[in-house]
Amino acid sequence: MLVDEINIKLVILGSGGVGKTSIVKSFLDQEIPRMYIPTIGSSIARKEFMLKNTAIKINIWDIGGQKSFNPLNPIFFTNVDAAFLVFDLTQPKETLPELEIDYLTNLSKYTDECIAFVIGNKLDLISTKKELENIANHYKIKNIPLILISAKTQENLYEAFDLIIFSFLKEWEKGLTSKKFHGISKEFLNLINKTEEQLKDLFVNLGDVNSILISSKAAPQLTKKKISSSIPDLNSGTELVDYVRYKEKIEEFNKIKGQIIDSFDNKLTIIKDLISSLKRTPINSLIDTIDNTMEQLNDIKADFEFNLDSLLNLEKSEKKVKEEMEKFKEIRGE
Repeated sequence: MLVDEINIKLVILGSGGVGKTSIVKSFLDQEIPRMYIPTIGSSIARKEFMLKNTAIKINIWDIGGQKSFNPLNPIFFTNVDAAFLVFDLTQPKETLPELEIDYLTNLSKYTDECIAFVIGNKLDLISTKKELENIANHYKIKNIPLILISAKTQENLYEAFDLIIFSFLKEWEKGLTSKKFHGISKEFLNLINKTEEQLKDLFVNLGDVNSILISSKAAPQLTKKKISSSIPDLNSGTELVDYVRYKEKIEEFNKIKGQIIDSFDNKLTIIKDLISSLKRTPINSLIDTIDNTMEQLNDIKADFEFNLDSLLNLEKSEKKVKEEMEKFKEIRGE
């Protein structure tokens, strides 16, 4: 059966360690990583919601937050439809300001218009109501809704995704000249069996919200930046500690390289799915679908190149660390 498709690019932004990957994994009902491994570049996942005659496909871009590995590449902020700006509820002073200084600034600069929510993660680690009230009153970004969730317990997790998808569809409908997709947001509500009021109950600071749209007309300039990885300092700590740090660094490199390779495989799967989707597209929607597919392929291509550069740089860094390890062994007479 031929169906129409609506593709939504949702980016997950925030500092390293705030739980972005855990949020995505938990939403997709996958196992949350027990050990923290920084995301290099981005990892892309997909989730589909099937309505009567329309497939809503959510392309979730989990953007790495470690600055040493992930310079703020403009490709992460282009063609964005929706964004989660994630901070750690247990470290609001350290993780919230970066959202406004770096990520919100870049979204405004490189994307024309997108829906954005601030997400406070690790709700399961907040023990008192007073803590929550303090965060709600003092740690928020003006005019952007705040939602508190837990990736671990999944509290408010699915609802946050439901709400941002619904909010996008509702805004998207306003700009349509054709009646073809009229009522698509209500159809989505029927699918998830929720009302708009139930979803908006998630907002902590709704009374302060004038708009959930971030707008900018600035044209993006795409550039590639390479990561840089530092090796352990030979002069810090004892010889044994230095040697252990070398070994740990090599292990970290291997895990990150495995993550990048998995990301390559995932992107290839998405490309195959995009091509297959073209075959299922009704002829009257084919041109729009092709244009949308080309945009997604260009984004994936740019991110693919970024990850390849990252992988090559990791190889160089790993080689340098191994050379230092050999020198260390020679000094110790091993």
